[in-house]
Amino acid sequence: MKKLKIGLGAVLLLAGSSFMVSACHKTEKAPANSQQEAALPAAIPAPNGGSWTDVVSVSPEGGFVMGNPKAPVSLVEYASFTCPHCADFTQEGFPKLRDNYIAKGLVKLEFRNLVRDPFDIALTLLARCRGAETFFPIADQLFQEQKPMFERIQNADKADLQRVAGLPQDQQMAEYIRLTGMNPFFGNRGLPTSAQNKCLTDQAAIKTLMDIRSIADKQNVTGTPMFLINGALQEVGIGSPIWDQLEPALKAALQ
Repeated sequence: MKKLKIGLGAVLLLAGSSFMVSACHKTEKAPANSQQEAALPAAIPAPNGGSWTDVVSVSPEGGFVMGNPKAPVSLVEYASFTCPHCADFTQEGFPKLRDNYIAKGLVKLEFRNLVRDPFDIALTLLARCRGAETFFPIADQLFQEQKPMFERIQNADKADLQRVAGLPQDQQMAEYIRLTGMNPFFGNRGLPTSAQNKCLTDQAAIKTLMDIRSIADKQNVTGTPMFLINGALQEVGIGSPIWDQLEPALKAALQ
């Protein structure tokens, strides 16, 4: 099985001040104006009095899915744990998406990790390690921890980063997590250090991430966050809140 090669250059990029904006999708296209507020379809009750937000699974493509499997609208989100705009959407847009659309059975969300750098790969492997049941809560908490993570990697000793770059791949991943002080974060979420090391060297999991990137390339996904509604790529820019641009498209798809 082909292993993923990780170079020092991508890690040093994390320590640069430009990283926090350059890594994300930056299309400046203005949001489309909504013609008229259309009423949403009636909610689709979850079975046995449950909640659609508790219905989670893994897609054939390797993404994590939340919501009604037969929802009339399918939303795919490509995101990265090292993308600030992805963190903004998770904080500002996702609660509205979850409460007003996913919980009502109208939309199912598939979250696909579009990894771009070694730190992102390490975080993603650990976030995915325990499967669909814990992925979404851990992802939300990771995005909340994003700024402190950036500060720690920016303050990391450059000589230490150089040393890590010379280590075997199976040791590099664990060192990236150590350098950012993230071992306790994952340890408090059911992954002791021994389990973290196992997840970070899981070649099948790494291959899944590379396969997701290949799928994204074929779909013309060029950055993060980016979205597909029922298979159609949506253009969102950073000129206004992402949710304000995405919601009209969801409403249109539900008509």
